[in-house]
Amino acid sequence: MVNAAPRRSLGGGTEDFVGMTETIRTIAPEKMARLMAFLGALPPIAARKLFGVLELDKASGGEGLPYTEMLAALRDRLFKEDAPFPKRPVTAQRLFFEPFEDFFIAQRSGKKRRARIARSSIAPIWALIQSDPACASAARASKKLNEALAAGAAPDEEENSEQSISTLTEGFFNAAGQGVGRIVSHAQADETYRAHLSETLGGAAAFHDLLELQLMLSGASHLTAMQQSFPKPVSSLTEEDYFKVRQLYAAAHAEAPNAAPYVLLCLAARMDAPWRALGVYYHLTGSEDEALRAVKKDAAVIPEVLFDDLEGMARSMERDASADFHAAQAGLLITHFADFADGMQAEARRSNDSVVVNRVEACRDVAADALERFTEQSAAAMRMAMPVRHAGGSSRLMALRPDIGRMVSPTLAREGREAADFLARINETSKRLNRKYVSNGIIEETKEHAVRYANDLVLEIRAAEGEERTAARRLMDQTLSLITPLVAADEVGLIRDRASAAAKSV
Repeated sequence: MVNAAPRRSLGGGTEDFVGMTETIRTIAPEKMARLMAFLGALPPIAARKLFGVLELDKASGGEGLPYTEMLAALRDRLFKEDAPFPKRPVTAQRLFFEPFEDFFIAQRSGKKRRARIARSSIAPIWALIQSDPACASAARASKKLNEALAAGAAPDEEENSEQSISTLTEGFFNAAGQGVGRIVSHAQADETYRAHLSETLGGAAAFHDLLELQLMLSGASHLTAMQQSFPKPVSSLTEEDYFKVRQLYAAAHAEAPNAAPYVLLCLAARMDAPWRALGVYYHLTGSEDEALRAVKKDAAVIPEVLFDDLEGMARSMERDASADFHAAQAGLLITHFADFADGMQAEARRSNDSVVVNRVEACRDVAADALERFTEQSAAAMRMAMPVRHAGGSSRLMALRPDIGRMVSPTLAREGREAADFLARINETSKRLNRKYVSNGIIEETKEHAVRYANDLVLEIRAAEGEERTAARRLMDQTLSLITPLVAADEVGLIRDRASAAAKSV
């Protein structure tokens, strides 16, 4: 990377990490999962400091650490906490990927989608540009750029000089575009090479990330112009803004027609709510300007990408409904889906676009079917948090009673409470989907079972002694916490009073 840059000490407030990083240098492969879990649990402040230290160490030529994996884990941690990132050094790599940053996603789920480039593809693509013979000119150009940056040159200095940052950056982009173009042409003509390249990059989806990046490279300057004209977040657009969008699109289409659709998608990605980008689509396709005839076809990528997201969420719920269930995650996904669907339909109705409205309704049907299954899974999760055993004696040999001898794990208890919260909000959730809910019977049955279980626990407390009574009271506390979202407060209070009385009986 930047050979001219002096190596900085890991000190300056980051001493706590020195010993840890030295230990990590010798980590065994089988312990990588534990390392990732550790990094993912760091407090945001610590994660931010370590991210800056690792990134600087990597840029300065550091070796021996799994930089890519560690930075990815820390990045995810900071994203989850909505924490700020440390000030990061400007490098040729960072300048190269900046025009495309609106299309980066933290992780890919499912198939490769248009205008969605996984962050996991960034490092392999950069390594390809730096090492492939087809990109030799680009590698040399990036080295010159890094040396100028390390020397402290600023983008606005000596604009007419061959050594100015802007000139070096432009030369690097041109060389990279030509090099990546040669690689892509080779891969499309040679199936064996394409398979090898896909494996090198991390799979077929990563290869398609490269293909998409190659399309955008020719319009990198136009993407940058859109970013500069519309800083995040874009909440609304004026007539003047729409005129600016048309100007930027026309310039991109004239110079880099393959990249022109991505200039529009760049603006869409910068909207504070994705569905607001439909307003851009309707404005452009409704234009009578003959000079913008091509925009109607290119602008169609906006609703298609939005539907990729909406349909992706619906299918994700459909998959989750037949796999391991996580009530909190399902609730968030449904809420986000409903917001997205409502927003798209509101924009479509303003423009009398019944096609978009009906397509959104089809997505709602898929989400509603998943909600039905989520209800059943929530009921099952609650039952798992209420352990039972067969009662003794001849008359109730097959009856089920609370099993006070079985401990409920913290995981089961948490999942049960999240499931109860999910069921308590089910009617509100179904309204968000604009669908009549039909599984109220499952909720009522689950509620009745929970109340009956709690009342049976009162009898167990009264009958037990010593440690068994203590265990029964502990299970009662867990059960009352579990059923509180579903059962009326006065009924929960009555059961709690009866349990307290039973605990004092002799």
